[in-house]
Amino acid sequence: SLLAARPASGHDVLLHAGAGGVGLASQEYCHFIGNRAMADVGRPYKHFYLHKMGLAGRTLSSRDGGAFALGASKLLGSGRLRFSLNSLSADFIACTFALLRQDGRLCEIGKRAVWSYERHAAA
Repeated sequence: SLLAARPASGHDVLLHAGAGGVGLASQEYCHFIGNRAMADVGRPYKHFYLHKMGLAGRTLSSRDGGAFALGASKLLGSGRLRFSLNSLSADFIACTFALLRQDGRLCEIGKRAVWSYERHAAA
């Protein structure tokens, strides 16, 4: 979980489905402890909403895995994520693992195409 990962102030954190209930609560927590949150959402009005909530310039598309990966790489530059809260499936899981630091953590709360512990450890 986000609490178990203990991200320190200033770490980059990715919240999948950032405009949902868990995403919004996690964004508030990240802001409280001083993390730099970024979130992916699908619809334009959700991007707009998150911009108004303080994530201006830090939202990504959850419509296409390739666009997500490219956008996240641009946002992070040469940095990597300390933590990601994932609820998406398919390409997004592999892309998220590619964005994590070596000591980074991915917390999976999704229900479809969840990776096994073995596959997770191998990534």
